[in-house]
Amino acid sequence: MPKYPTAFGMDVHLRSTTVCALDADTGEAVTRRFPGNPWGEIAGWMDGFPGPSLAAYESGYLGFAPQRGPSALGVDCVVAAVSRVPGSAAGLSSKNDRDGAAGMAEAILSHDVAPVWVPSPEIEGLRDLAAAHDAATAGLAAAKRRPPALLARRGYAYGGTTPAGNPRKYWTCGLLRWLDRVRPADGGGIRAPAALRGGVEAAGEAREALLAECRAAVAAGPLSAGVEALQSIKGCGPAPAAAFASEVGDFSRFRSGRQATAHLGLAPKPEVERRLRAARRDQRGRQRAREEVGR
Repeated sequence: MPKYPTAFGMDVHLRSTTVCALDADTGEAVTRRFPGNPWGEIAGWMDGFPGPSLAAYESGYLGFAPQRGPSALGVDCVVAAVSRVPGSAAGLSSKNDRDGAAGMAEAILSHDVAPVWVPSPEIEGLRDLAAAHDAATAGLAAAKRRPPALLARRGYAYGGTTPAGNPRKYWTCGLLRWLDRVRPADGGGIRAPAALRGGVEAAGEAREALLAECRAAVAAGPLSAGVEALQSIKGCGPAPAAAFASEVGDFSRFRSGRQATAHLGLAPKPEVERRLRAARRDQRGRQRAREEVGR
């Protein structure tokens, strides 16, 4: 990361933004709190300090919106990986917006900021669609568990085995016919399973609608070729392929294939691999020492 005369540490929230301008030569810090997120006003305030400058904030709840706002106005802004931002015990015990912004500015000048990749709005939208599809899938699975569980509490249990001797599966035509035949004595016992069954149908329709939206977004987006290639893998449908492609994005941002596989969790990260190699060297050294003592 090159040297900057001024570093802007940002502590962003939904209703306020605190910015600390730290001078690299004098160490003078100027902090200002902006109500809301007025990126134009913030960019104009930053222009009053020596440049070139760099602004950074911790990744979190607001996602990439605080980065895109200043960047669109000509401010060099990055999103810092929260797991790589240095901290202290004192900072954890007395955390506030002013100290958070000042700590981020100091991290910029000490080259302790690890920027994360900022996807384009199209790729982020595809990622959000894939996440919504995953949530709808989990909601459908939860909705399918409710009607049999409710009836089981009333003494109606769907079970038995197939002619082949295997346990009967849930949410087949056999289960639907069984639900039609179940008639508890009270009206609530009839209406509640019917309402839960309607919830299953609604959850299934919502999931299918999200899948259709995901397919349309993939076809119109920049990752259509990659998603289509991923779907050739057995068991990888449109939504998982879109989730994977939108998470990786453009492979050109990785300096090597090793870094790409480490990002995907298929290989140890470089710092982890260095620690593993050091541990193996220490283990070999201790083994040689034991052998020397034995001889």
